[in-house]
Amino acid sequence: MKSSTRFPILLIFIGIFSFFSCSTFETPKEEVAVFWKQSLSFQEGLTHAKEINGKLYTASKTRIYSEATLFGINKHSDLSAFLPDNFLYRLPISDQLMATINSDELILLPIGKPFEEDALVIKMKDLDQGFYDFKQIVSGYGDQIGIDSKGHVLVPYGAPKSPGVSKYTPNFLWLKTAVIDGKVEILEQKLIKEEFFDDWVTINGFKVFENFMRVTIGNKTFDFDQSGNMELRFEFYTKSVQVGNDIITFEGDGWETFPLKVYKSDLSGKNPELIGTYNSGQVSNEDRRRIGITFDNLSSINDTIVLIEGESIFRLSMNDKTIKLFPLDNVGLIGTNITSISLLDDSTVFVTTNCEARDKNCGGGYYKPLDKFLTPR
Repeated sequence: MKSSTRFPILLIFIGIFSFFSCSTFETPKEEVAVFWKQSLSFQEGLTHAKEINGKLYTASKTRIYSEATLFGINKHSDLSAFLPDNFLYRLPISDQLMATINSDELILLPIGKPFEEDALVIKMKDLDQGFYDFKQIVSGYGDQIGIDSKGHVLVPYGAPKSPGVSKYTPNFLWLKTAVIDGKVEILEQKLIKEEFFDDWVTINGFKVFENFMRVTIGNKTFDFDQSGNMELRFEFYTKSVQVGNDIITFEGDGWETFPLKVYKSDLSGKNPELIGTYNSGQVSNEDRRRIGITFDNLSSINDTIVLIEGESIFRLSMNDKTIKLFPLDNVGLIGTNITSISLLDDSTVFVTTNCEARDKNCGGGYYKPLDKFLTPR
């Protein structure tokens, strides 16, 4: 009698166990990886890209692609005729101007018109008789000429502070420009000859923001506002990135030293507020090296800070206790050398790559949907 009672109970128990095993604890399906796809619209390596007013602008070593597309044939402006030999820095991107240097000349052209008759050629010795060269930044592919959204131009150059008086900090030519009737015109100009050092220094970083331009010279960081005023902002090496309506700045006594400090300011870049200090136990040495490298490798994608290095992309995670870099899926980018990353149409992440090694994956640009971008490696 007892055995007959146990049998139905056992069947019920087995049925309940089987139900939960098949439904509640079912192994979730793995998400299919979304490859980075190559844009066939670019048949050469690219140095960087920028979306301006909903339109894509990209640059290679010698060309500017204005109003470019990822899916069709792109027109370009070839600036080879205006470039010096062994051109190291990257061409600035603007929706108004094209700019380059050649020997002792600064050359400005309207966007999309790479013709000699349209070029405004500024002979630097006419502005500063002591001019002897243009100052290139330390890292390749960095900016050397800055152009902001309002047509302000900033160019570093070398010359004495005054006749017979040496100057250790680079000088700067600041211009306010406009394109009028298809020609570039200079509305205002200023030579900036501030001195902050007692030994020779070089430019380690140059980055253009909407309301100012930030330049790291030696171990100090300076901002240039839209009136051409130069102001010391940080007494240390820095690297900055815009995240939403904030400028986030990483500061250190050296590129790989601790502590690493993080500041936040508004879009003017002024009055930075310290939001975190991190020591070696809070940031790994490898992550500190990646953040500190001189190349401008920090960007913001949908308010997430990302870092590029070689063929890799990292998501930067930061709280009050630690900073950590997490590698993201890079299937399709293996063998590339990423030079920039940006967000297009709030829906597509676009990376530019160069083509300096023949045995590597060579293509100008690759893209991926934003909603698949943060997939971890």
